[in-house]
Amino acid sequence: MALSRIILADDIREIVDAVQAKTRSPSPSAAIALLVTRYGRHLVETWELDPNQYRDPHLVTPAAVSPALPAAPQPSAIEFQFTEAIDL
Repeated sequence: MALSRIILADDIREIVDAVQAKTRSPSPSAAIALLVTRYGRHLVETWELDPNQYRDPHLVTPAAVSPALPAAPQPSAIEFQFTEAIDL
């Protein structure tokens, strides 16, 4: 295992500590490793997007983006009183 030392600004360290607490990571290093293994590849692959991969949104008509869907039936109003018993 390669050893590296990083220095974190106080506000970043607060975030790392929160991630460590939420994920129950044993150390700040483990929390950072978790972030890198979960999200690192996605970040590298999407940091710079190829504009040729996507169509110009100004050339797309709204009908082409989202075809008209039939209207969903609206639920009927249900009369409910908090004094009534709830059947489980």
